[in-house]
Amino acid sequence: MKIRNLDTFYWIANLNSFRAAAEHLNVTQPAITARIQVLEQDLGTAVFQRDTRNTELTAAGRDLLPYATKMMELDQSVINRFSDTTTAEQSVRLGASETVVGSWLPDFLSNYAQMRPNLSFDLTVDATNNLRNALVARELDLAFLMGPIAEASIENVDLCGYDMVFAAAPKIAIQSSLWDAASLADQGILTFSANTRPYRYLRELLSPHTSGTLKITSSTSLGAIVRLALVGYGICALPRAIISAEIARGDLVELNAEPSLPPIHFTSSHVSGTPNSSLVQDIGVSAAKFLDPQLIKNIYQN
Repeated sequence: MKIRNLDTFYWIANLNSFRAAAEHLNVTQPAITARIQVLEQDLGTAVFQRDTRNTELTAAGRDLLPYATKMMELDQSVINRFSDTTTAEQSVRLGASETVVGSWLPDFLSNYAQMRPNLSFDLTVDATNNLRNALVARELDLAFLMGPIAEASIENVDLCGYDMVFAAAPKIAIQSSLWDAASLADQGILTFSANTRPYRYLRELLSPHTSGTLKITSSTSLGAIVRLALVGYGICALPRAIISAEIARGDLVELNAEPSLPPIHFTSSHVSGTPNSSLVQDIGVSAAKFLDPQLIKNIYQN
């Protein structure tokens, strides 16, 4: 039995798709199918159902999967043990939220590159919900996002937290010395995209205090939200760290608001039990250690 064919089986089973496995392994789909046929000939039994549209394991396939997982983990362990981590070329598909990218990620990657100069990153910047879905679908190896992710297959490492604040252009800020829920709702809010925790929290918080329809402008681009706030389009609800420069220049004013906003927390999240689990876990732990002495706002550890 060839390990390559077992590796192919592992990725089809985990990605739930022959096509996705072919893309991940950078081979054609016919080659993937041929490998499975050889594997089934070696085992003397089918490992995938042939009479369904979905990629479903047979009873034999379900029995085989734990062994395939152990083989992939062992394969990666051997590589890690006998390769020079400073010279062995590796690539990690990293997802990160814009908050992370706009604050500490560049410094961390620069720092980590000194320890692993031959490690490259394929970086995806997106909203947390999209990053979560990509992680579960095995389209990402690791994600720095608003977490934790409550999935049995996902391991989370606490990273940091950020204070959330209301801020606005000076022409709006001077309208009140204390902003209550009703006055905030009347101005309109600018914040994270609609499928995020901050957005849902703001809608639940402010909806009871508006006479009409609550106006919340949301976006996956925090840069766009900041620009809208700068021209006085509304009040932004964002991490203080993201708009600290604008506040320092006086272009935005942090509002004295009651109610206040809870902080948002970030984790390093990855799928457990994959061949590169030890590598991505090391990256996550290294990120947590890197952040601790940086005194980033509200860094927390369990």
